[in-house]
Amino acid sequence: MLGRPRMLDLLNAFRNAGGRPVRFGDLQSMLGLSPKTLSSRLRTLVEAGFLTRRAYNEIPPRVEYEPTEKVTDLLPLFKTLDVWASRNTMTSVPVVSTVGRVRRSRRTPRRLGRARTDQSDPSR
Repeated sequence: MLGRPRMLDLLNAFRNAGGRPVRFGDLQSMLGLSPKTLSSRLRTLVEAGFLTRRAYNEIPPRVEYEPTEKVTDLLPLFKTLDVWASRNTMTSVPVVSTVGRVRRSRRTPRRLGRARTDQSDPSR
């Protein structure tokens, strides 16, 4: 469940809110999710006990979500991930390794850029 796209971003938004209730519209503007996706993710988190949902009988409708103890228990994990992210980059770094001896083809000249044109004359 937590591995679904943007789920950890959503929980992190509640961490950044300091444990206060957050409105649906505020979450949508913070995360840039479509209403359908955000509703689905929030419903999943409410059903799993990570959030409580409070709907107010107002016009326009107002819905707030508040983190439960389960989210509070995840705070050390988010802090650890923040430290890790500050030390590591997510850009790819090419890694090239050669194992064993590199064999040359008999057809490949030893010096790059100076191919032999006449095989009979070794002095060239």
